[in-house]
Amino acid sequence: MDVRAPARVDARWLLAGILGLALAVRFAGIGSRLSIDDAYSWWVSSAPSASVFLHRLAASENTPPLIYLLLMLMPGTSPASLRVPAAIPGALICWVVYVSLRDRLGRPVAFVTSLAVAVSPYLITYSNLARGFMLADLALLCALWAVLSLRERETGWKWVALFAASAVAVWTEYASAIFLIALFAMALWSGTPRRRPLLACGVLALLALAPWIPEIVRGQHQVGLTKLGPQNSSPSPAALRDMVVQLVFGENGGTSSAAGRWVLVALLLAVIVGAGWLLRRAAVEHDERWRQTIVLLAGTALLTVIGHALAAPLGVDVFTPRYLTVEIALLAALGVAALAELPWKPMLTVAAACLLALGVGNFAKRLGGEWQPNLAPVRAAAIRLHPRTVLTDTPVVLYYLAGLHPIMDRPANLGRGDTASCARPCLAVDDTRIDIGTPRVIAGTPFYIEPFELTLER
Repeated sequence: MDVRAPARVDARWLLAGILGLALAVRFAGIGSRLSIDDAYSWWVSSAPSASVFLHRLAASENTPPLIYLLLMLMPGTSPASLRVPAAIPGALICWVVYVSLRDRLGRPVAFVTSLAVAVSPYLITYSNLARGFMLADLALLCALWAVLSLRERETGWKWVALFAASAVAVWTEYASAIFLIALFAMALWSGTPRRRPLLACGVLALLALAPWIPEIVRGQHQVGLTKLGPQNSSPSPAALRDMVVQLVFGENGGTSSAAGRWVLVALLLAVIVGAGWLLRRAAVEHDERWRQTIVLLAGTALLTVIGHALAAPLGVDVFTPRYLTVEIALLAALGVAALAELPWKPMLTVAAACLLALGVGNFAKRLGGEWQPNLAPVRAAAIRLHPRTVLTDTPVVLYYLAGLHPIMDRPANLGRGDTASCARPCLAVDDTRIDIGTPRVIAGTPFYIEPFELTLER
């Protein structure tokens, strides 16, 4: 494979173009209406004091505090402002992937992998969600870059970068620890960089979360009271099928048909087997650094999935695509490296053209798109009823009906609620999509503005 670099100015312009595309497809839909997850992030980050912040975080989330602290720094609370801390890291992942692979797998592979990450439908979706998944992925891939750099030459600041990236990752998403353990295990197995400082760096990064343990325990005590326990921790064949097709084809998994998804999985398995055969055959033609990189990427990806699967029986809800988005970058790198080994040399160019078309299509689809219900009719109906109190089971109503000062008394339909003691007329605005918990007890005839149920008790 020819890995000769293009002219430096051309490489910079090409990378800038990929970053521009990544930003464009992410900002195309950044102002769309908030989802429940977005609204919970807004509710936590809008706390008026530190004590209220910690209370809301424990009551509603199973997540470290870093992303919510970043949201506090954002100017305004519009949907776009709330999603910027996800959209920017989601785009920067492209750059980190490129610099991580450039010197080890060659610039052509690094460029096409960066482009694949830029237009990945699933990564775009989660770059438009006010959560910490993209920030965690950016930090994890920075840790991968540091490990690959340390394997070349050991300099002090790169050890600091490795520790800092790992610490940011675990302070953003607890599940990051699984990827880091897999990454450090593979690096330790390879023997370079030196095992002792690498092990110490990994242990210190994980211990960085130790001061937060009391809040983790506090949050666990709220399960079943103000928030739900794990719902999707099931490493079954069907769950694995859905996880794979969603990561590759986007939030809808390419098709809603179970049979169709199995066909997609079969095709993907064939591609993976073929890619593995190509990479194994090509290993004899490349230097040790290339082989080490392929093994590190493949081993880290495999151990990460195994780690998530092992966590599921313990009740840790991480065996879902949203916690495995970092796998997209690793598998894309392996896939593009395999394509580069095909005899037909224009293959990477064709792949890049297809990815570019996918990015343009994603941009057109997301520009001005809406995927959440419009609460304007709900707000108008609530105003006409002149309630003294508005109760709800979702933070979305808190956000869009803020002028009526709603109270979230039954998050996720848990608890008895405040209906018996609220000032009359009392209006309950509940989301019928939350189909767990118990029905609200309130006198009055409900009416519906899909998907919301409104009931007025006089």
